[in-house]
Amino acid sequence: MQAMKPAYSLRRRLLLWLLLPLVVLMLAHAWWTYARAVQVANEAHDRSLYLATRTLAEELFWRQGQLRLDVLRGAGYLFENHTGSRLFYRVDDVRGNWLAGNPALPLVAGEGANEVQFFSLVRFADGLYRGEEVRLIRLTHIVDGGAEVSQPLFITVAETREVRDQLIAQILRETVLGQGVLMLLVLALVFYGVQRGMRPLEVYRQKLSARADDDFSAIDVPSTPRELRPLFEALNGYLSRLGRLIDIRKRFLDNAAHQLRTPLTVLKTQLTLAERSSDAAQRETLIHAASHTTHSAVQLTEQLLALTRAEHGSEMQAFETVDLVALARQVTEEWLTRAHERGDDLGLESQVASSVVQAAPAMLHEALANLIDNALAHGRSSSRSALQITVRVGESWIEVEDDGSGISSEHQTHVFERFYRAPGSAALGSGLGLAIVREIAQQHGAKLVLTSPVVDERGTCIRLSWAEP
Repeated sequence: MQAMKPAYSLRRRLLLWLLLPLVVLMLAHAWWTYARAVQVANEAHDRSLYLATRTLAEELFWRQGQLRLDVLRGAGYLFENHTGSRLFYRVDDVRGNWLAGNPALPLVAGEGANEVQFFSLVRFADGLYRGEEVRLIRLTHIVDGGAEVSQPLFITVAETREVRDQLIAQILRETVLGQGVLMLLVLALVFYGVQRGMRPLEVYRQKLSARADDDFSAIDVPSTPRELRPLFEALNGYLSRLGRLIDIRKRFLDNAAHQLRTPLTVLKTQLTLAERSSDAAQRETLIHAASHTTHSAVQLTEQLLALTRAEHGSEMQAFETVDLVALARQVTEEWLTRAHERGDDLGLESQVASSVVQAAPAMLHEALANLIDNALAHGRSSSRSALQITVRVGESWIEVEDDGSGISSEHQTHVFERFYRAPGSAALGSGLGLAIVREIAQQHGAKLVLTSPVVDERGTCIRLSWAEP
């Protein structure tokens, strides 16, 4: 026996397909947001560092051939209060000679530095000063010394990274916190949405589980999503078909149990009497009666099966194009020998060359055969030695007419009922033939018309019509 594959949860699959891409996208967005925020923060600090360096450059001047810095003005205040970071500076000439400031301060390379250029005279770089990471800027500036001296100078300023690192750490915390909260909200919303989306399925399951075993009516789920409606309609359709199948089988079993009980009991009694009888003539009579009872039971069983097939014909047999003329000729030929053996006259009359309808051939064959059998069994009266039966075909209709004694008006409303037999009827039968014909007519959407008497207070005509006669 093949092992069953483990069942997977549709809810879990939906959550995985929704949440995993969302988590990946949100993490990527968080990383991009953090990197962009750090870049913007660094650019802002670099601009602030540039302003501090520019202010320092403006405070430089030459006096008696010496470079001087007026720290009592704006530069001194700026260097003491610059955004919480510490600033250091040095000034060199174009030949690399130190002129002022801290000579231990590292220089900014002229090319290839990690720089943000505001214009070509400014370069930025990262470096180490006294074992501490600093941000460096080099500004090329010309200090006008008047008649004494005028030459370009390199002004280098270093800023410690305390404030930058604090700002970056704060950006990281806020990014992680914001994206974490957003991710939790998205997870909750997705989970809630999947739960709400799966709710109609759960409601349908609960209603189906609560149904009684014999309840096959359609299950209505309010607010059914458009995508689930075809599934629910298919399940409801299946329930309806299953209910019809079970009902048909139940009726067949009920009918069979009810109708077969009598002939089987009679058959058992006849065989028992035949075994106990010592009279050969009596035993032969009982055996002949048992054979007749067996034939009746077999015929009844066949008609019960035919009725069941007719009731379930739309599910069992596909409709196709059927020529009623050809069908009538075939069935008439099949019953011709039996009619002649009985001394009856069975004939075919066609008013059209061809009469085409949409039908199940086997079902129509069964209906026409039952009409002929019913005419042979019930049409003859004791005053007539032979019965004339005509199978007639017209445009979209077929009928069977006999010239027998006819059907009285009080019985005409009942002859199509199951197991109905007119009181006092001497003809043998189960009372299912015309019930089968009615069921087949209903399956085909055909109109079933009984006319009796037909001519001179005699005869019966039963017509199957796909159009008004």
